[in-house]
Amino acid sequence: GMDEKVRQQLVDDHFLFMSGDRNLTVAGMERDWPEGRGIFHNKEKTFLVWVNEEDQLRIISMQKGGDVKGVFERLAQGIKAVGDSVKEECGQDFMLDEKYGYIHSCPTNLGTGMRASVHIDLPGWTKEGVDKLKARC
Repeated sequence: GMDEKVRQQLVDDHFLFMSGDRNLTVAGMERDWPEGRGIFHNKEKTFLVWVNEEDQLRIISMQKGGDVKGVFERLAQGIKAVGDSVKEECGQDFMLDEKYGYIHSCPTNLGTGMRASVHIDLPGWTKEGVDKLKARC
């Protein structure tokens, strides 16, 4: 198991996925928390691997700042390292279908399974509050 202080810090950092999602439970994907799930991350928490959350494996690369290329390079290196480790351990590659791409628990992730998002701060846009921001948008 995980030390409670470590678990709470990961929750506070928004890195630890939460148990009790009704949709995951109905789909049979609320697997044996916490024993059948896990999170692994580097010291800087810029590279994370979630095991058995919504999909069997979620590999995440992120950091503050504008170095998108660096984030992507770390992601590519991490995907290769995890794939090589899986291959060494069990002799299998990630499940790849010729027609559908990479196979996931969630059908919206078929294909590459890749998602990219950017969070930006718009200085001056939020200083007057959420209502003013909504009016501008």
